[in-house]
Amino acid sequence: MIFQNLKIFNKYFKNSSLLGEDFMKGIFKKITNLDEHSKEVFFKSSSTVLIQIVGILARLLTSVFLGRTLGAAGLGDVNLINQVITIVMVFSMFGMDHVILKNTAIGYGVKDFKLIGGTLFTALRVNVLIAIILTVLGVLSSGFISQIFKNPQLQTPIIIVFLVIVPQTIGNIFSSSINGYNKVWQSRLLKDFLTSLIVFIGVCLYWLLSIDVNLYSIIILYVVGRCITFIAATIYWKSLYKPIFLKSVFDKSMLKMAVPLLFVSATTLLASSIDVLMLGWLSGSEKVGLYTVAARLVLFIAFFLQITNSAISPKIATFYSNKNFTEMSVMVKKVTFWLIIIGLLSALFFVALGKPILGFWGDGFVEAYTCLIILCIGQFVNVSTGCSGVLLIMCGHEKIFSYISTSFLILNIILNYFLIIEYQEIGAAIATTTAIVGENIVRVIVAKYKTGILTLPFGLN
Repeated sequence: MIFQNLKIFNKYFKNSSLLGEDFMKGIFKKITNLDEHSKEVFFKSSSTVLIQIVGILARLLTSVFLGRTLGAAGLGDVNLINQVITIVMVFSMFGMDHVILKNTAIGYGVKDFKLIGGTLFTALRVNVLIAIILTVLGVLSSGFISQIFKNPQLQTPIIIVFLVIVPQTIGNIFSSSINGYNKVWQSRLLKDFLTSLIVFIGVCLYWLLSIDVNLYSIIILYVVGRCITFIAATIYWKSLYKPIFLKSVFDKSMLKMAVPLLFVSATTLLASSIDVLMLGWLSGSEKVGLYTVAARLVLFIAFFLQITNSAISPKIATFYSNKNFTEMSVMVKKVTFWLIIIGLLSALFFVALGKPILGFWGDGFVEAYTCLIILCIGQFVNVSTGCSGVLLIMCGHEKIFSYISTSFLILNIILNYFLIIEYQEIGAAIATTTAIVGENIVRVIVAKYKTGILTLPFGLN
């Protein structure tokens, strides 16, 4: 099956010519006309692209291995546990990751290192306490969580992953600070992908050493990866800032900023997770396995937006602090233009080659092709609207952003409930895409009204 898929790829690339000469000339002209800030964003983003691609490939290859070894149901169990922990981590961070990034970026820009140290002091006090509370609650409620997904075997793995919530939280705090230091690719590696790389290496070792692959052995790999990531983030942050934090007065203003951002982070993540969780509740692990493969593939479209948002966030915070709105607008529009080009090409790639790609997981996973196409539409719109969400957050409109996110989360839950019951995984894809499209359109309009900056690249020369 794998060799057949490779032949299809080879035939497609030999016979296709998506980019004509005139189109390439236009692209080259746009590149040469980039302003210095847009070039800096793309330069930092390009440094992150390799890390991002390697990380996503590691996740995909791990997913392929698990799909072929454990089947759709086993892959679904692993993804459900990871989804639960991802949601718990949002509440553990309490919205502080955005506040830490913003304060660190401002402090680093004006060389106010006391601001940076004080920010870390407050964040560690708040987030570690929350992480401890969530760890206790998670261990105590592990049986209840496993009953929701109708699978008692999930209880012990859930307890295991809850035990590393505290080090994960500390690692995320340092990763946000590292991003504020304009160390974008380093932050992305430590926050999102180092664990995936470690898990992939572990899976390869399991295969080479003929170690039994089951739910427990895979969950142990994730725990080891998260602990190593925490250690790496701590060591790297210490190399940038000594001491790691400064003992100072507890900054209550950070909590005021963090509370609405918690709702932003929670609603954003729940919006991207509710489909998987409700599939596990209303359908079963097998459908989760099929759906999550399609959902993970379309992240290739969204990951360019994630990279540029990481690079552009500190610059927007600095521009806003200096009231430099003209340069901010130019940078945002040109970055969005390139995101549209990349998003369109990525979506067309999956439309053309979605079925043979899904075939790598096994013949049964080709059923997820319809989900893949539907989800591609949502992610293309998400990328094409640019950094409207980051623009609202970094310009002080966190509450408005949270209201928008909450409204569409509620819509997403309602749509998922009724459409999953009727159409299962296809219904989840339709509900999720509808919510993504609607939310991003509203964000663009509100961002224009509140900041005067339209993220869409209209009027570019």
